[in-house]
Amino acid sequence: MKKIVGIIAAAALATSAFAEINIGSWNRAVFEPLHYDGDTLRSFNGASWGVGDKGGSRTSLSFSASTENAGVVIDLHSNPAIGVGDNSYVWVKPIDMLTVKFGKIDNANGRLDHCFGAWDASRFATMEGEGLAGVDRSWRGGQAANIVLEPVEGLIIDYQANFEASVDGTRVSDSHAYDILWESSSTMIGYKADFGFIRAIINGKQATTYKAGEDTKPAALIGLAADITAVENLTLKFGVSVPTDLTHFEYKAGKAATTKYVLDEYTNNGVKTKTEDVAATKASFSGNAIKAAVAADYNLDALAFHGHVEADVMPNKVEDGEAKLGAFGVKVGAGVDYAFNDAWKLITDFRFQSWTATKVDVTDVKYEDPAWGAYLGLRQQLTNASFEFGGMFGTRSLKNTATGKEDNFTFAVPLTITASF
Repeated sequence: MKKIVGIIAAAALATSAFAEINIGSWNRAVFEPLHYDGDTLRSFNGASWGVGDKGGSRTSLSFSASTENAGVVIDLHSNPAIGVGDNSYVWVKPIDMLTVKFGKIDNANGRLDHCFGAWDASRFATMEGEGLAGVDRSWRGGQAANIVLEPVEGLIIDYQANFEASVDGTRVSDSHAYDILWESSSTMIGYKADFGFIRAIINGKQATTYKAGEDTKPAALIGLAADITAVENLTLKFGVSVPTDLTHFEYKAGKAATTKYVLDEYTNNGVKTKTEDVAATKASFSGNAIKAAVAADYNLDALAFHGHVEADVMPNKVEDGEAKLGAFGVKVGAGVDYAFNDAWKLITDFRFQSWTATKVDVTDVKYEDPAWGAYLGLRQQLTNASFEFGGMFGTRSLKNTATGKEDNFTFAVPLTITASF
């Protein structure tokens, strides 16, 4: 036994001389003892992005091992069962300017983010945050091959080929090289300097028809973004995204089976579901909108101000086999934080979106039912964790409103724990 222990200790010592091994953990849990959905008072739990989701709260472990030119990263999530999390990949650096990763990769490099207010508590259903103005990386968190080239200081070229394509919003496996290397790819070209970070992102899309009756053509979503930090205590963010297939649309006639949750019917395994036949939309628009946004964060001692405005230009009619742009939508977010001291912070958040429903009547497209929401929270900062409690309310802005009427006032009281190790 002593010999075995000695061998293990020697191996561990030898390994530590060459490799760095790390174990970390990030966790987020939200409990809503009171959640009024416009009809019934309920209770929910989950993570910030999925309160009420049967996946439960996020508890995780992250493992990594690395030397100067190779490494491995593995995330394990246990919500509710233990499984592979966002990342599980191996990487090498053949030369100093080149990093190559193979495996499951959650790549958000270059994404335009503006996360504040209720983002770290129970998020609004209408909340913008990650991928503001549509500037995002495609198919994050799937099997991929990632190549990052940094030929000179500040210049970054990040290409990722993804092995999980998407058809009508459903991920499917496909081995065609064109699908993997272009239609499901994401390329970011960026430059970081003292003034901030500017970049362009090209996300490949499944081939589509730009006009009815024509053959399919290559498609992509092109995003441009900048984070400007030249002014002390002020961060300005700009972003715009434009798809190449702006005029594309599809007719869907007849009836389609739609699965809905019935929150009143509980079983030992969770919530029952039922299938209802509902009339399908006569025309379907998928991603053909021009989006632009500006955001700002300003820190002034104990005060922090946050705000952004996104404007979307969307189709307003179908004419001669094409979708015609002409409708405008607006999304607004604003918040103020006040730190009483190092341990306590007051957080406020307000959201507005000019539409939540798209209705199509043969040729005319209408955007209806605006949403608004507000949040007030108090956060206690602990050594390696935070505990936050607050209240949120609004119309068409909270999650889990399946049984309430869409015009009803809703509210929730979330309690949030975030812990890192």
